Amino acid sequence: MEEKQSRNSRFVGIPGLCCLLFFAVTASYFHARLISAFLFLFFLMCLSSYAWSRGVCRHVEIRAEAVNPVCHVGESCEIKLNVKNNSLFPLVWLDVILPTGTRPVVKQAESDSFAWYFLKGKEDAETGIRERFVWLLWQQEISWEEKLETVRRGAFVFEGIGLQAGDGFGLSAKEDWYELSVPVRVLIYPKLVPVKISRFLRITQEAAALNKGQTEDITILKSSRPYRPGDPMKKINWRLLASSGQMNVNIYETVMPGCAAFILDLSGFVRVIRHENQQGGTFEERILLENDLEQMISLTASLMTELAKKQVASALVLPAYGEREAVVSIPGEGRPSLSECMEALSLIDYRGEETVFPYETFWQSSHKMGNIYICTRTDDRNEFGDMAARLGRSRVSCLVQKKTGQEALDCGYIYADEISEAAGLGMENDDSAQVGLGMGDGIYGREREGERGQNS
Repeated sequence: MEEKQSRNSRFVGIPGLCCLLFFAVTASYFHARLISAFLFLFFLMCLSSYAWSRGVCRHVEIRAEAVNPVCHVGESCEIKLNVKNNSLFPLVWLDVILPTGTRPVVKQAESDSFAWYFLKGKEDAETGIRERFVWLLWQQEISWEEKLETVRRGAFVFEGIGLQAGDGFGLSAKEDWYELSVPVRVLIYPKLVPVKISRFLRITQEAAALNKGQTEDITILKSSRPYRPGDPMKKINWRLLASSGQMNVNIYETVMPGCAAFILDLSGFVRVIRHENQQGGTFEERILLENDLEQMISLTASLMTELAKKQVASALVLPAYGEREAVVSIPGEGRPSLSECMEALSLIDYRGEETVFPYETFWQSSHKMGNIYICTRTDDRNEFGDMAARLGRSRVSCLVQKKTGQEALDCGYIYADEISEAAGLGMENDDSAQVGLGMGDGIYGREREGERGQNS
């Protein structure tokens, strides 16, 4: 633990204590007994406060762990915390502050605002969640579960916890930073919205719309059984019927198709505006349509989740941007495809940079993919035209958020309003979500009596 700063009275220190003692002795020397008694009493109070502040927070022990380390936006997550006072001095009040960063992804349950704090090692203020305890006695231990509400996708990680404590006289207050031995990490997946996946289950032309993404391979005969009314005629074993007169139907091996691959066209969510400068040249201004991108990420995550319920695996391809490397996540033996894809979608922090698509890696792995869906904003022309033409119209489709009627690529088109009943996909405007982030007064949380903990 590293000490950040102290907010003590001027009397709670060596110079202040020396001055008080000098004036108390002087008053006693001149027989001002009432003044001398008051100064001696005040000196003892300041001395006890000074002794308390020397190391009270350094003897506080904290343990934290995530109860559910993975959840979706809109769901709640819980952090289990344990605080123990190993000091001989009681803590009249103790604030435990969980830092949530400058762009928080979680907030305290049933709270409508964020509080801001200056914490150790941080140049700027950041949001935090504070819990206050009163009268935490010596060797007392308190455990509780902090319920948090998720507000946006991302990773909630904190490596330490801020501590604030004060004495009962109001003369001394300490602020410390407790470094956790194991950082706490909660991964928040994109928000799930209702989607219709019948079009995505048509893996081949012969596959029915509700066959759970599976199809029968007629080249692999598994067994046969007697004919039952309602069996399709094409499954009758005509050769056996002609030779023996028995009417049996063939049962073929059910095989899984290739995975459904989703390519997220990040650059398609950037609006480029060209301006003229004073020298007669031009320059580009790149504006990220963040709300549209968040909606498409949510839609993609929802489709992957619903396809997984039908036993259809999904692959995800993300281009490289900034310092982020490209992502090509393809399901395989022993690899949890859905969780990998969800984590990659959760950690997207695209801000409108130039993107680089991993064509070489994609073509090396394209044989493992089934149908390919290019997730983009409009049906205008984009950089994947050549790839779509090479793979063929029957294999490539564009998942489009906004319809313009151009349909520039030679591929199929699936529009968001056709597969999602919610027109806006149930997403909040990200800019409006930040309006409420104001500078707080530091009061955030509820008080808990120390007696609610268990003595150890």
